[in-house]
Amino acid sequence: MGANAQKMKRDEVLGLAIKTGKIRYDEQICTSFEWSDFDDQKFTEYLKLAKISNNLTKEETLQNLRVLSDEGMTNAGVLFFAKEPYKYIISSRVRCVHFKDDERINILDKKVVDLGIVGNIKYGIAYLNDRAAVRYEIKSEYRKEYPEYPVEAYREAIVNAVVHFDYFLGDTIAVEKHKSKVIIHNKGELLFPKSEFGKRSEARNRLIADLLSRTNLMEKAGTGIKRMKEALIENGNEYNFSFTDAFELTINNSVVDSVVDSVVDSVVDNVVEKRSEEIIDLIRHDNRISAKKIAERLKVTERTAQRDLNKLKKTGVIKRIGAAKGGYWKITENNE
Repeated sequence: MGANAQKMKRDEVLGLAIKTGKIRYDEQICTSFEWSDFDDQKFTEYLKLAKISNNLTKEETLQNLRVLSDEGMTNAGVLFFAKEPYKYIISSRVRCVHFKDDERINILDKKVVDLGIVGNIKYGIAYLNDRAAVRYEIKSEYRKEYPEYPVEAYREAIVNAVVHFDYFLGDTIAVEKHKSKVIIHNKGELLFPKSEFGKRSEARNRLIADLLSRTNLMEKAGTGIKRMKEALIENGNEYNFSFTDAFELTINNSVVDSVVDSVVDSVVDNVVEKRSEEIIDLIRHDNRISAKKIAERLKVTERTAQRDLNKLKKTGVIKRIGAAKGGYWKITENNE
């Protein structure tokens, strides 16, 4: 530090090794992994995506993919092929949230998924697909579609987040849909100067990048940022890349507010209706279930669960028999 030389602490040495890519999380061996937790369905799906023939044994194929060695399964192998990666890697999950407005206050929907690398990517893309508005313009015999956000851009951003996420930190990747923007956030500093962003490609997790590049989910050539920008410019979206201790992409919508409001209203109705059906199903299995337990099962706030229950009571779908404590729920005859 300047003219002074100081001995680095253990954590500082480890941090420097991680930051410079000398130690990579995805290549480390997960010593606690148990083969009973290997998901053959995920493995088979990956082989199909990567167009890899199944004429070798499972172990031989995993060794060829470099996710299995004599020492055991790597963290990359766990993230791709474990039944529940979170059991071994706390940072394995992706958090998808739909906010009503542009502030992170009123939540319309929230899902935290742990479906493995491929499953998490597909779920994140589908989550935004279901919530993005599309404006139609008919000036000839052909209809033109103007999406709120180009699929190519947020698809690439989600893949980029998975590949460059710092799994050492124990956080989660966030995919957020706001009223007038989409934010994709992942913890992980750039491995090179900001001035080289978009010109240079260096994966924090080389093994994860290699496995994905064998599929059609990712291009290994390092053209992702360039293609993302081109898609956003062509679609008329303003965007911003933010670099701190994390990497964040914000994409502003490109359609009129009336279209967005219409889609938001539609999504709100669908989300509430789906939750109502899930609440009724929970009550069928346990008519003494509390609002707190419902909130935990549906991954929503207790306030949201109570509001949904009140709506179901008001519309006559369910009744409360007895006091708040010691009472139970009854589904009306027409809704049995």
